[in-house]
Amino acid sequence: MPGSIRFLSVLFAMSLVACTSKAAAPPLADNGPFTGTSNTLAVSGEYKRSAIDAVERIAIEDGKLVLHSTANTEPHDLPPTADPAQQNKGWALVTEGEEAGARRLTFTHETSLDDFTILVPASDGQISYGSLGGRDGNDVLLFAYGSGSKTYWGWATIGKRPTPAQ
Repeated sequence: MPGSIRFLSVLFAMSLVACTSKAAAPPLADNGPFTGTSNTLAVSGEYKRSAIDAVERIAIEDGKLVLHSTANTEPHDLPPTADPAQQNKGWALVTEGEEAGARRLTFTHETSLDDFTILVPASDGQISYGSLGGRDGNDVLLFAYGSGSKTYWGWATIGKRPTPAQ
């Protein structure tokens, strides 16, 4: 009997270690770069904290990305490669969820069906997004989301992953 108690104690201790090692990761910083995951695309970008109270929508106005809430607006410079004349490049948000204290967003292209996933800081509220063409031939996805004291905006540059030389 003492051997089985010792065995159960060791098993219990191991399960505690396993549970603690899977504990939630620390939250993402309020500003930072990210790299998307995709089988076919190279995706990288940046997100930043916003000062508006809730994201209602986004728009391109006078060559800037403008976040709109019910109370105010907040303009931001576009990424350097973004071309505001090339709007609606066909990207759609298809799934979203939570992962390790972050918000997981997966976008798919309406014709190629290429997709990518990014992780950004967790926050409640709707996601507003749109896409532009890039001066470098890549697409640029713009997004904003959140409510209360946690609103964010960002962008991702989307290009085909280079195929390895054979």
